[in-house]
Amino acid sequence: MSHPFFANASLFLSTGLVLLGLNGMIRPEAHLWALQFPVPVDPTAKKLSYALMRIWGVRNIAVGSLLTLIWKTGDEKLLATGLGAGIALATTDGFVSRMLIGGGETQHWIVPPILGVVMAGLYGWFD
Repeated sequence: MSHPFFANASLFLSTGLVLLGLNGMIRPEAHLWALQFPVPVDPTAKKLSYALMRIWGVRNIAVGSLLTLIWKTGDEKLLATGLGAGIALATTDGFVSRMLIGGGETQHWIVPPILGVVMAGLYGWFD
């Protein structure tokens, strides 16, 4: 069994993912602006951007909720494996940000190393 810090850190990260998703769903324009993504002026393009932000929000809520449910089971190895999905999400989001706005990837790419350390702790590598 690893130190409880790692399980609690994963709960904190999962909750953060849910909160980001909620913000993206409820306030798509504000979240697009915070991520430095362009908010289109054309009504059709704006509607599409908001819809995509809501899809992104639902994805984050679903993954964050799933990780929270896994945390409740107390299965640290399963939780560590689930956090691996977060690495894929953050890495992909960083590439999309770079492709769309030519930057902003570092706010996504800071997450995988953090998840990697938490995963290693949950796997018991620091025991």
